[in-house]
Amino acid sequence: MLYICATPIGNLSDISIRAIETLSRSDIILCEDTRTSRYLLDKHNITYKKLVALHEHNENEIAEKVVSWLQDGLIITQISDAGTPGVSDPGSRLCNYVKEHGFKISPIPGACAYISLLSVSGLNIPSLFYGFLPNKKTARIKTLNNWQSVNYAVCIYEAPHRIIECIEDIIESLGENRNLIMGRELTKQFETIYKASAKELLAFIIADTNQQKGEFVIIIEPEIVVTDENSITIEQINTLKLLLTELPPKKAVNLTHKLMGGNKDLLYNYTLENKPS
Repeated sequence: MLYICATPIGNLSDISIRAIETLSRSDIILCEDTRTSRYLLDKHNITYKKLVALHEHNENEIAEKVVSWLQDGLIITQISDAGTPGVSDPGSRLCNYVKEHGFKISPIPGACAYISLLSVSGLNIPSLFYGFLPNKKTARIKTLNNWQSVNYAVCIYEAPHRIIECIEDIIESLGENRNLIMGRELTKQFETIYKASAKELLAFIIADTNQQKGEFVIIIEPEIVVTDENSITIEQINTLKLLLTELPPKKAVNLTHKLMGGNKDLLYNYTLENKPS
């Protein structure tokens, strides 16, 4: 069995009992940086047999060895430096290779920076996890342009040396008034969670060099639709769609109006116009 095991993203206490049990009985633990993982294992008094480095440059090579170890009946567990392997971390090629050779893979769930920030965002709309934007500006802008008129939130990761450029590109592509939620150094001592327009967030980061350090998660909210009684917002539409999966149209419209406001007639007309055929 190959286990894919989440580890803390900052606070070392954010590790599950199951993760500790799995790591303790593993014959081989795959990790990005053996020094980082050794510190975590020692902190929780986990006696390990063998650590093997697995990163983006040797994943194919290690995947072949993992299959050989699994054929010998060994228990293998993969961890990353922080968070859940395979989520903007090495692991996808390993999983595919192991599956192709007929072995089972089991997740040991736990910390994930994206989910952690989303849980405190207050958003009640669909969201998309994208991960790291492209390194080059042209490619970044092209990617960001895809989210100019979406009705869902988008989550990205960003490195400290590129955070200012990232926000500047968001402003160039999506506008300075696009609302963002930044999570920096989540669960660590100097954690920052900050919600503001792109323009305000950029000024906040530039004004304090401490806010330019650490690991970043950014949630890009959908474009704000200025509304009046003669229009419907994206948030109202999303709420209505959700309620329509469980309620008849009239009740869904009434509850949407009660929760989100809006013009009842327009909401009901929207329901009729978008009724499944």
